[in-house]
Amino acid sequence: MKRYALDTHALFWYLTASPNLSEKAKTAIEKGIESGDIVVSVITLAELYYLNEKLGNPLNFLVEFKRLKEIFEVASVEAEDILSFPELSEIEEMHDRLITSIALRYKAVLITKDKDIRLSKTVRVLW
Repeated sequence: MKRYALDTHALFWYLTASPNLSEKAKTAIEKGIESGDIVVSVITLAELYYLNEKLGNPLNFLVEFKRLKEIFEVASVEAEDILSFPELSEIEEMHDRLITSIALRYKAVLITKDKDIRLSKTVRVLW
């Protein structure tokens, strides 16, 4: 069974049924929900809050937050996740490094469109 991790935009686009989400990503998320094999970092949830707010609150964040905690495994940041930063040096943004390091810890395929993460080739990516 594959385990998946979600970055913020992939999660937001899934929740809003956006055409920005690729069909492969949508299918993987749906399969992952069905099998219970999706991990979402607290960083992703925090970024989701701010993205939702920035875009005028298209989601009822409190409702979605409660639902997401029921259907996904929520991963906290561990101090040791920072130790993977040297191998993630091609990923400039700190939050993206943390999301990637959590995907590495969980040996998960990261569902992301993020160019820096994809080009770093440090984690398996699906888009």
